[in-house]
Amino acid sequence: MRLIHAPWYMKNITGLFSKEKGPNRGFTAQYAVFWIFFKDKKDMSDTRLINHELIHHEQVKELTPFLFLPIYLGNYVFNLFKYKFDADLAYRNILLEKEAYIHENNFTYRKNRKRYAWIKL
Repeated sequence: MRLIHAPWYMKNITGLFSKEKGPNRGFTAQYAVFWIFFKDKKDMSDTRLINHELIHHEQVKELTPFLFLPIYLGNYVFNLFKYKFDADLAYRNILLEKEAYIHENNFTYRKNRKRYAWIKL
């Protein structure tokens, strides 16, 4: 797994989907198959944030990128309608994100994680 400091990407590309506007827009980190992109260098040592992204790595390993992305985006679009186009609420209720948020502080979770655990949320 490679950690990459990518402020331009995180601000301008993920910023398109961020609720923040201006210089703070964009996500803090993003998992992309074998890389984790970070907006700020200081976040590259945040073990909780890295654990969150590594939970996504486990999800991709069981689903493959070809299924992960449609499930992730499909759940997001469904949630947009469900939560009346509240983008932040829709994002936080993506099943794959919920699993990562719930267990991001549990550093042994990935070792004991059951396959397809995100389905039961």
